[in-house]
Amino acid sequence: MPIPYPPAGHSEDVWRRVRVIFNSQVVVDADVPKLVWEHHRFPVYYFRLSDIREEYLANRAAGENEVDVYDLVVDGKTSPAAVTVAKAADLKGYAKIEPSKADAWFEEDERIFGHPKDPYKRIITLQSSKKVQVEIDGVEVASTTRPVLLYETGLPLRYYIPHTDVRLDLLEDDVETTSHCPYKGDASYYFVKLPSGERKRGLAWWYKTPKAETLDIKGHVAFYDEKVDVRVNGVLNQRPVTQFS
Repeated sequence: MPIPYPPAGHSEDVWRRVRVIFNSQVVVDADVPKLVWEHHRFPVYYFRLSDIREEYLANRAAGENEVDVYDLVVDGKTSPAAVTVAKAADLKGYAKIEPSKADAWFEEDERIFGHPKDPYKRIITLQSSKKVQVEIDGVEVASTTRPVLLYETGLPLRYYIPHTDVRLDLLEDDVETTSHCPYKGDASYYFVKLPSGERKRGLAWWYKTPKAETLDIKGHVAFYDEKVDVRVNGVLNQRPVTQFS
């Protein structure tokens, strides 16, 4: 089934002021940047070269695919290989800054983290009374009849389970693992400690302070369905992908 949002290679102008800060200086201030889908998962910003402060570009070098790569250098502080000048004909005169290579990003006056939101994606959360059971290597780690179902364009349906319906004795904080979603916020992770003594990483996460559009998942735990067994009303989950746009 085709993915209902832009494919790799799509780009479009957005009428949105975007600023990039590095070492307390504004290195980019763009009124009409481009959103570019380098792959289908999410877009990144590209800027006209004229929107990037030329005096902060240094140490030009040839990168992969013969593109030009620059360091960002501001008042003696360097962010290596931070800026890549586009090679594609439709992006001639544009460049991108790697999100992690700058200190802060702003859309209008709101700070953003990670990548910008995809305007073609949606998230819906629904309260449910389905019975959802999660097993890992034959051990039931969660069982609930009050999950929150989270639908996100192009991704599998996720079941968020209240902490009180999860075997907390089998969970241990994984303080070294975090991730950021521009739609949901900052995720915290758990190790799953099985009775066998095995500790599994990356199978369970939760959002302590989710963003406004996903407040219903606060205090709930999700499991990586692709790597565990999830039964919904007694039937092994087929992991449907949400296809709405």
